Amino acid sequence: MIPLIGIFLAVTLQASTVLVPGGTVTFYLHDDDLNTSHRGIDEVSTSGLLEFKLAGTSISGPSKIVETDVDSGVFVGKVSIPTTINGRDVTQGDVLVITYNDESDASGNSKSVSKSVAAKKSTTGLDVSQKNIRIGQTFQVRIYDPDFNSDSRTVDNISLSLIQFKGANGIKTTLANPAFEAKTTSLRETGDNTNQFVVTLKMPKEIDGKRVKIGSTAQLKFTDTTSPSGTTETLKTNIKIGLR
Repeated sequence: MIPLIGIFLAVTLQASTVLVPGGTVTFYLHDDDLNTSHRGIDEVSTSGLLEFKLAGTSISGPSKIVETDVDSGVFVGKVSIPTTINGRDVTQGDVLVITYNDESDASGNSKSVSKSVAAKKSTTGLDVSQKNIRIGQTFQVRIYDPDFNSDSRTVDNISLSLIQFKGANGIKTTLANPAFEAKTTSLRETGDNTNQFVVTLKMPKEIDGKRVKIGSTAQLKFTDTTSPSGTTETLKTNIKIGLR
């Protein structure tokens, strides 16, 4: 929530904001002095107004910030977080500091305000709503992955084709296979900036002409290539195919 009432100058972040190397951070600036067009949406250059520092080192920020609505006096911008700083990887504990230099506040004095957020170690996770799944039973597959959270203000998606399903009888496919009757066409983020993605499916009795064997074990495998370091991470989980 953005604090607006009674505040004339502030730099704010959403409460759920985390700093992920290779990701972005959305910030808000509230200063009525920048609201020069009361019937339109203002765009303001950040040159000389905003400074961005990560682990004490200046980094590039957006060239402009844009008013969120007509006559709101609230401006939004995004800063891209590098994966390295000072010749090393950005690590947990590194702090991003956004500083706004106001030449004249409500009292006519110059003033600087800052907001900071620390880098958080991101850990990818894969799990299933239940480990024993009957033929015809619905189940959920869940992934926690901040790397796929490309926009902190909207709901993001992970393709079903990135999760492999491997079972008995030579079955090898992905969750994008229509046999699973997925409720959505992708794993959908559960909300803005949650990093948690989920899809609901149904265990089929047959996949591509091959029977799903009751009593067998199937494996789900998620291959994540979005790591800021450029490495590939593979996660696996097993499920048991039970009776109807």
